[in-house]
Amino acid sequence: MTTATKRIILFPQDKGGIGKSFVATLLYDYLRDEGLRVKALDLDQANSTFRRFVPEAEFIDTDVDADQLGILDRIAHMLSDTDVALVDNRASGGSKVLANPDETRLPDLQLEFDCALVFAVIATDDKDANSQIAELLDAHGERVRWLVVRNLRDGDRLSLFTQSHSRKKLADLGAVEIDVPYLAEVTRHRLQEANLTVGRGRTADQLHLLDRARCVRFHQRMAVEFTKARALLIP
Repeated sequence: MTTATKRIILFPQDKGGIGKSFVATLLYDYLRDEGLRVKALDLDQANSTFRRFVPEAEFIDTDVDADQLGILDRIAHMLSDTDVALVDNRASGGSKVLANPDETRLPDLQLEFDCALVFAVIATDDKDANSQIAELLDAHGERVRWLVVRNLRDGDRLSLFTQSHSRKKLADLGAVEIDVPYLAEVTRHRLQEANLTVGRGRTADQLHLLDRARCVRFHQRMAVEFTKARALLIP
C-alpha cells in the first residue's frame, strides 16, 4: 500500500453519534496490540469521549479561531517519536480542523514527512454522515488514503451508503472497507460506565464475566477486521 514508516490516522467527520470515538478506541487497542508506538489525540472539548476511554490520549483544544489551531503542526512534530498519530475529530465544528491540511499542505508533503495520511470515515445510514463523506472525497480525493468503517450497530445493510456514489468513488481510490459488528448494548453500557475500551474490558474485574467474554470475542473479531487493512494502518 505504501512504504511510509509513519501514519497519521484521522477520523475527519464531525457528525456526532455515528460511532467515531468508539471505532477510534478499537483501532487504538489494535495498534497497541501490534506493538506500535501510538500517540492518541482527542480534539473534542465538549465531550472528550476518546480521552475518557483512552486516558493517555492528549487533548487539543480546538475551540479557538481556525487560524490559531496549528493542529497538524503539532501532530507532524510528534511523528519524530511515535509510529502512529491517531486523531479523533470533534463532534461539531470539525470543519475548521480540516482546513489545516490545505493550510499546511500536509497531504502534499507526505513523502517528505515519511508518513501516510489516512482518513478513517464511518459509514452508516445517516444522511448527514454520508454527505460528509462525499464532501471529504471532493476536497481530498486521491491526496489521502481511505479506510471505510461500516458501523453495523443498526443492521448490516447500510442501504444509503451501499448505493451511494461515494462508495464507488472510494473503491476507485483503493479504499479498504471493514465492518464493526454489533456489541451487546448491556456490555457497551457497562464499558461506558467504567470508561473502558473493549480491549481493557477483557480483563476488567469491575465487569461481569459475561461482559468480559463478550469483550474477548468482539476484540478478536475486530483484530480480524483491522487486519484486512493492515497494509494501510501499519507502518
